[in-house]
Amino acid sequence: MLVFGICLVVFAVGCGVWRWLSRRHHRRKALTVLRWIEAAMAGHGDVAGIRWLTPSHFKVPLHLTSRSFRRAWIIVELSPCELPIHWLLSKLKNQQDLLTFHADLDLPPSFSLEVHNFHWFARSSKKVAPGSGHWTLEQSGPLIISTRMNWQKEITHAMTSLTDSCNREFTSIRFQRRSPHFSATVPLAAISPRSPTRACIFDTVREVAANSSASLS
Repeated sequence: MLVFGICLVVFAVGCGVWRWLSRRHHRRKALTVLRWIEAAMAGHGDVAGIRWLTPSHFKVPLHLTSRSFRRAWIIVELSPCELPIHWLLSKLKNQQDLLTFHADLDLPPSFSLEVHNFHWFARSSKKVAPGSGHWTLEQSGPLIISTRMNWQKEITHAMTSLTDSCNREFTSIRFQRRSPHFSATVPLAAISPRSPTRACIFDTVREVAANSSASLS
């Protein structure tokens, strides 16, 4: 019983230390993410604070210069690591850190639309290394699979903006009648200093939302 009690104490202390270290890691990363957001939003607005929702999720209110949005904020979802099991599961699932932009529009959309972006890659032979230079690459245009037979005019405008955009980083985009009217999710790495699409993330967000609102006027 004594050994079992000691093991429980050691386990509890270990979990407490792990939780403290993970909290410290997330707080440091959050400060870095705020700098990334400020840099990626250059000319579009400013960060107005930070509010933690869970140990790994936080909300960032925004002050935007664009008139396309009446209210805007960002939710950042960091991979959970409060406990060793959370960290292990996130690694096994290859879970990404995500950033979701939320906003209300001047004119609420008259439709509900949720778009998910998938990328498929295929190769004909496993024996050829990806960097060997023996590949013949072909790039196809976007393929849209829809659950609707007929699209409204507004949906057509939104889809045209998405397919014409130079930015393919978005994992999902949503329009809905209730607040928030517009949401867009990207991997957090898309706004990192090394990302080639960092400079046009918020341009794409504004363009898609503005085209949709314009189609309602």
